[in-house]
Amino acid sequence: MKIKNLIATGLLATTLLGATTTHAQARFNDVPQGHWSEGAINYLADKDIVYGYGNGAYGFGDRVTRGQVASIMARYFNLPSNESTTQFSDIKGHMFEKEIKAISKANIMIGDGTDKFRPDATLTRYEMSRVLQHAFDLAIKGNMPFNDIPNNHWAKDSVQALYGNGVTDGIERNQYGGDHSVTREQFAKFMYNAIFKDQNKKPEENKQSDIDKIKRIAVENGFFPKENHYTYNIGGPEGDSMFDVMHLYLNGGSEWEVKMFVFNGNPAVNKPSKEILDILVPTKSNELWKIVNNKGPKRQEFEMDGRTVVVERDSVLSILIGYKK
Repeated sequence: MKIKNLIATGLLATTLLGATTTHAQARFNDVPQGHWSEGAINYLADKDIVYGYGNGAYGFGDRVTRGQVASIMARYFNLPSNESTTQFSDIKGHMFEKEIKAISKANIMIGDGTDKFRPDATLTRYEMSRVLQHAFDLAIKGNMPFNDIPNNHWAKDSVQALYGNGVTDGIERNQYGGDHSVTREQFAKFMYNAIFKDQNKKPEENKQSDIDKIKRIAVENGFFPKENHYTYNIGGPEGDSMFDVMHLYLNGGSEWEVKMFVFNGNPAVNKPSKEILDILVPTKSNELWKIVNNKGPKRQEFEMDGRTVVVERDSVLSILIGYKK
C-alpha cells in the first residue's frame, strides 16, 4: 500500500463488515431506485463517507471534483487533519484545504506536477485509477484489453490494477477512456468496488482472509491505523498516546499472527476484541474470553483451534495468537 506508514499490512483501511447493496429506501431523492450505483452510494452515505448537497440530493450525474474526492478519502481513512508540509498554491482557504493536505501527505493524491492541486477540477478516470490503487494497495495483475493507453502512460499500472481487481471496466470495448470525467455516482461505485475488491472475484475465490475480517472489525469499531498497528484511543487519531486503550498488530512477521495489547479496561474495546477472538479461535473464543477477563497467572499458554495462544498479565494485558498450524 502506498500509505504504509498510515495503514499497516495492507488494506485496512476502513473497510466495514457486512456490506450490502440494498437498502430499505433511497437516502437521496435524485438517485434512481435500482440504479447500479444506488447500493454503493447508500452504503458510503450510511458510513458518513459521502455526503449530498444538503437538500436531499446526492448530485447524481454531477462531475466529482478533485477536492471532493480528497475529502471523501480523508474521511474514509480517518486521516488526521493536522497541518502537513505539503504546499499547494491554489488551496489556501479552500473548503477542503485540510483534507487535501492530509491526503497528499498520505500519497493517496498528488498535485499536477507544479505547485497546484486543482481542487475544483473534475477528476478523470486516469486520476481515479491512481487514487484508488494507491489508497487500497491494489495489486497489478492480469492483462487488460484496453488499446487507448500509451505504454509509458503514468496511470497505466493503476488502470491495470483496477481492472485486474474487478474495480472498473472500460467505457466500451478495448477503450478505457482515461481522460473522461468521473461523475459522483461513478466514483461511489468505483470506491465501493475497491473497498470490497475480494468480493469482485469469482465465487470460489471470494473467501476473505481472517486478517481482512479483523481489519474491518477494527475500523468499524473506531480503531485507526498508526505506524505499524491499529490503535483505539478515546481521543481518536489526534488523541494523546497516553490515552491509548488498545493496540492491535496484524501479521507482524513473527510467530504471532495477531497481537492485542490492552492498556486499560475501557469497555469500548470489548466488542471488537471478542469478535476478533471469534474469528481466530471460533470453537474456543468463549473460553478464551473468560480467561482474558478473569484473574490468573502472569503468563498462560494454550493450544486453541490449531493456534498457540498466550495471555500475559503485567501492566498491560497481552493476548498473542499464533498462525494456524
